[in-house]
Amino acid sequence: MPTTKVSPFTISYTNTEEFHILKSEVFTQDIYYFESDNPEPFIIDAGAHIGLATLYFKKLFPAAKIIAIEPNTQLIPLLEENIFQNGLKDVQILPIALSDHRGMTEFFIDETKNEWWSTGSFEPGAWNHEQHSKTVLVQTEMLGDLISRPVDFLKLDIEGAEMLVLLAAKDKIEQIRHMIIEFHPTNSQNLAGFIEFLQEHRFSTHIWKDGKEILELKKAKGLVYVEAVNRRKF
Repeated sequence: MPTTKVSPFTISYTNTEEFHILKSEVFTQDIYYFESDNPEPFIIDAGAHIGLATLYFKKLFPAAKIIAIEPNTQLIPLLEENIFQNGLKDVQILPIALSDHRGMTEFFIDETKNEWWSTGSFEPGAWNHEQHSKTVLVQTEMLGDLISRPVDFLKLDIEGAEMLVLLAAKDKIEQIRHMIIEFHPTNSQNLAGFIEFLQEHRFSTHIWKDGKEILELKKAKGLVYVEAVNRRKF
């Protein structure tokens, strides 16, 4: 298994091409950068994969309290290794998928030798239906059950289930100060409706793609990042 240094961390991974794309997004483009007055922010990393964002958050805030959520059990040992070998404290790993219900459900992951597992999804063939996938069963939980106190930052990279999860947690999301969501346009969700939902819940929103802010909604095509900042004072 390859291992490399991404200062100050040592990171193990499997798929080299996937790793370098994700490493560039997280550590070079700083897609999950945020500021907080809280030196010990509470962070939910949903779609933790091998832990790159969790490591990044610990670089920003060494005393952060993090819940790292990853439904693909084949990735859990690697996620645990990256947490352990870097001596990270106050990181809780949950081997679950966020959904609108509690229980067990089918989850689809790459079945090719590439093991491009960052695209694990409730949709066969990944969110864009362009992948050869196999089915595994995963436990599902609801985001609202994890919000028992204010959340300083939510990272949501759950491959097309964004609206499903946030709608089910609509009574709790106003306890979230700041979110960055990787939004995947699918048959069950569209960006305009997603932005409207967030704004109705008192979030100001910004749309990003390839490191640039998109100022006109109609120009936002394909996969984009949605930044949502709570306008409510805590």
